[in-house]
Parts: sequence; C-alpha cells; structure tokens
Amino acid sequence: MGNGTSARGAATRARIRETAMALISERGEITTVAELAARAGVFPNQITHHFGSKDRLFAEAAFALLLRDTNRLRDSVRRMRTPDSFRTALARTALSMPSLPFVVEAITLARNDAELRPQVRRATGILFRKSETYLERVLAENKWTSEQGIKRDVATFWSTVFGAVLISGSGFPGGPSDIDLAGSLSIVTE
Repeated sequence: MGNGTSARGAATRARIRETAMALISERGEITTVAELAARAGVFPNQITHHFGSKDRLFAEAAFALLLRDTNRLRDSVRRMRTPDSFRTALARTALSMPSLPFVVEAITLARNDAELRPQVRRATGILFRKSETYLERVLAENKWTSEQGIKRDVATFWSTVFGAVLISGSGFPGGPSDIDLAGSLSIVTE
C-alpha cells in the first residue's frame, strides 16, 4: 500500500499546486479553498492536509511561478555578449515577471506567520542557489567575473527586485524602472 499511496499523494499535491498557480495567474489570488478544491478535483480537507493553510499554498504556488518565470531571464540574456548588456537585459526582464507581486505578497505574509517563514526561507534559498548556479555558468562561459562575488550579487539582485516591487505596490512615487537594478550586479570582464 505504501508506494501507491505516496504516489497518489504526490500527484494530488502537484495537482493542487498547479491549480493554485493557475488561479493566482488568472486572478492574483486563491479566492476560496472550496473553489480551489473544486477546480483541482479534490476535497477541501486535502488542501489542508497537503499544505496546512491557504497562505502556505499561496506561498508555494507563488514561488513555483517565479521559478517558472526565471526561464524568461535565461532567454532574455542568451545572446548578450557584454557584461553591461547582460546586466541590463537581466534587470529589465526581472522587473517585468508577472509572478513577482505574488512572491512579494508571500514574503509579506511570512512576516506574521511563524509557520510560513521556514517555507519562504527554503523557497528563497532555492531561488538563490539556482541563480548562483546559473550565474556561475554564464560567467565561466563568457570569461566574466563578479567583483562582489556571485552569492552577494544574487542576494543583492533579488533583494533589490523584491524591494522595487514592494515599493511600487505601496504607491510610492516612481517605480521599478527608477531603480538601477542592473547596477546591483558587479559583473565585469575578467
């Protein structure tokens, strides 16, 4: 009974997460657990069983959308041949990713939910590690270097992205385009 049950559980969890991702993409939120359950073809208690709460599901789905959106980043910089053009394309594309407001909302939710904080910390850690791995590869392929170090560049880049979205969403005059996101990366030719 063990393997079939865990495989079904994993499939159910994935279906719920994918449905949540679709709802967030369509509406910007998960309206109700009942609606989500109906769309995913599960019982509402299965959502609680697999994710604990609607906020935890929202956070997981938001970060999954962001990781999916990072493909746009890779595509946008594929043909860039100078550190300057790479940084500029990366910054411009990052600020236009539709998942960013949802991730910033998930980060904000974690401030008031002690049980959500470790999940957001893990998701952010995954984003940072994947970004570091990608940046290491790009720097090696192009014979570029990071003056501040890859870890610092990645942390500064994503922190600046999240901050730009937060400030813009709070109604502060100006917006993400007023921030020198490209300047947060210290990538130069070796």
